[in-house]
Amino acid sequence: MSDIFEETEETLRAQEWTRIAKKSAPWAAGIAGLALAGALGFWGFTTWQDKEVAKASEVFQAGIEAAAKGDSTAAKASFEQTAKGSNSTYKAMSLMQLAGLAHRDGKTDEAIKLFDDAAKASSDPRVADLAALKAAYLVMDKGVFADSQKRLTPLTDAKRPYTFLAKEALAMAKLQNGDAAGARADLNALSFELDAPEGVKQRAQRVVAAIDFGVAPTVKSILALPEAETPTLPGGLPPGLNIPQQ
Repeated sequence: MSDIFEETEETLRAQEWTRIAKKSAPWAAGIAGLALAGALGFWGFTTWQDKEVAKASEVFQAGIEAAAKGDSTAAKASFEQTAKGSNSTYKAMSLMQLAGLAHRDGKTDEAIKLFDDAAKASSDPRVADLAALKAAYLVMDKGVFADSQKRLTPLTDAKRPYTFLAKEALAMAKLQNGDAAGARADLNALSFELDAPEGVKQRAQRVVAAIDFGVAPTVKSILALPEAETPTLPGGLPPGLNIPQQ
């Protein structure tokens, strides 16, 4: 009898598993289908991103070449096109190029806005902070200390990529605002920063010497900030910068 009960129990168990399998089959198929659709969707999205980056690179390079030839109209058209694209890095770089063109044409306020837009466009601090620093330089040229200080102070954080250039700029803004003592203290400290670039240290030392010799009011005219050394164009972007797929 026990054998019969065991056989019957096994039969019932098998039937129950069969019923459960049949009932869950549509769900299992649906999950498998979703997984496949997700994989195909990811592949398609990645492929689309690659094409977008390649297209943005081509158009951006055309703008660079047009600018090199002095064709501002064509350069601006190319940069405006890539600035409207989906890739955040090319968008930021293009906005910086447009800011450079605006600044060259004497449109300082427009250039500052474009640099600000560029800083917001990229999540890469090497790109975003470069744009923010450029905007701060232009604000300094306008002699607005409060705005310059507000913009530069966050960039002086040790974790930011251009901390030493930002510290130098903030010190110069203080000097520009008549705070020679504050500027001297900041620049003197900067000249002893172990990790600071040698060029920054040397400039800091020269300005400190100029302050000590009593020619602080003319320092800005005889020692320009290194704006040209913080390039806007990709040829001088920070080493190792890769264009992210976003």
